[in-house]
Amino acid sequence: MNQLYPLSDEELLAAFIPKESAQKLVQEYASLYHIFTRVSDEQLQQIAGIGKARLRKISMVKEVMERIEDERRQQLTEVSDDTSAFAYFKFLEDKPKEELWALLLNTKNQVLGRKLISVGTVNASWAGIREVYHAAIQHLAFGIILAHNHPSGDVTPSLEDTNVTRKMIQAGELLEIRFLDHVIIGRNGNYSFYAKQPELWN
Repeated sequence: MNQLYPLSDEELLAAFIPKESAQKLVQEYASLYHIFTRVSDEQLQQIAGIGKARLRKISMVKEVMERIEDERRQQLTEVSDDTSAFAYFKFLEDKPKEELWALLLNTKNQVLGRKLISVGTVNASWAGIREVYHAAIQHLAFGIILAHNHPSGDVTPSLEDTNVTRKMIQAGELLEIRFLDHVIIGRNGNYSFYAKQPELWN
């Protein structure tokens, strides 16, 4: 019986694009992980042999990966601590830009919804805070968990991250909506403000 595995990254890619293109991609970007999570369509099209039809094939593989991840996330219906928050927001570890998300919970820490607040640098302005709590009020949320990613992989919080957290806590107290945590997601680890800096809640 022929053995399909283990196949090299080049062999797997060659199922979708010419072998020479697959070799070039692996040489340029080192691994399938980087190719499918970090490389843009514009960068892919710069590789000889990847036209619109083959780019569509790669895009379809990316879509399959995203749908699998979305299904996994939907199965996590209760987020009650930093471990489950890290698991819920695991999809952020591959994002090339910072994304700020709010997770909206009921009294049993069950997920009511989630909202993308911003893309780019985390914004500590009151406009961003209003958007978070507006979403919470719309969903009749009892609690909020904020999450964003550090594309560098280093999850050490910045001063801006801490300021966002402090202001979110203050706003939640005024509105009687519990601000449960702010987590930072990175490729090399995660960070929970509630676990690491509980004094912010005092």
